[in-house]
Amino acid sequence: MFTYQQWQSALTFFVSTFAELTVLFLVISFIVSVVNHYLPTAKVRQLLSGNSGYSVAIGLGAVTPFCSCSTLPMMIGLLKARAAFGPVMAFLFTSPLLNPFIIALLWATFGVSITLCYAFFAVTMALLSGMLMQRFGFERFIREELFASTSNETGKASNETTCQTKPSSCCDPQTTKKPQPMVPFIALSKGAFKQLTMMLPYMAIGVAVGAALHGFVPTELFSALANVHLLLMIPLCAIIGTFLYVRASTMIPIAASLVAKGLSLGAVMSLTIAGAGASLPEMIMLKKLFHWPLLIAFITLVFTTACLTGLGIEFLNLR
Repeated sequence: MFTYQQWQSALTFFVSTFAELTVLFLVISFIVSVVNHYLPTAKVRQLLSGNSGYSVAIGLGAVTPFCSCSTLPMMIGLLKARAAFGPVMAFLFTSPLLNPFIIALLWATFGVSITLCYAFFAVTMALLSGMLMQRFGFERFIREELFASTSNETGKASNETTCQTKPSSCCDPQTTKKPQPMVPFIALSKGAFKQLTMMLPYMAIGVAVGAALHGFVPTELFSALANVHLLLMIPLCAIIGTFLYVRASTMIPIAASLVAKGLSLGAVMSLTIAGAGASLPEMIMLKKLFHWPLLIAFITLVFTTACLTGLGIEFLNLR
């Protein structure tokens, strides 16, 4: 039987995480809508196209302090702006794994060697993953519904910024006032709310699964993996990580305690990357946006990144 403390932990996790994600999703969706409204589509395509587009996307991902779920509104905004698919996927890979706070926390907890190795694999695999998905045309597996409302929302926003002018006569003053640009707040807010309501059921299911795992899966499970062979332990930790919902910044202190309990550093890094980069709640939300081939490819590439990072740390004997 589950204890009262476990139920309380799961419920607290669900309420706090669901509320946080709802607010973040709404705010980020609105901000991205404003940027998309004023930034010409051609400019977005120019910034996120070619080889330089990958650098911009990875750089953007590395400075945005998002978790795997709160990254999605910005990804949706970039896709609606018709940014190049490969760089957008590189952003999706990078954003939950890298930001200045994570780097500082890793540096303080595990030292410079582990931090550089972690950052190297995260950036390299994000770049390669984006290029591979672009090369093999996985863009065709994005659901059409994602783009269906784009033109309508743009049209409504444009209408709200149109200024009404009164007909002039010969007696009217000759001075004219230029219409001041204004944010079409109502139209863009409606668009953000519509996007939120579309994702809300998937968000609720995903957070509920994460809450159940958070409250009822014992931490001793990870300590028990210390006796498993390294080549099996690292991919096993990556698989377990995908069923969790944790920020990388939250996972790093937990990782330190797992290392202290005997779990290998490579396995812990594999768990951290998989949990932060491709959590089950994120997968449930992405299913609303992607068809199965793209979703499976994304999970596979994050899993591969987690395993290669873990094996790299062990192979280089970094401590």
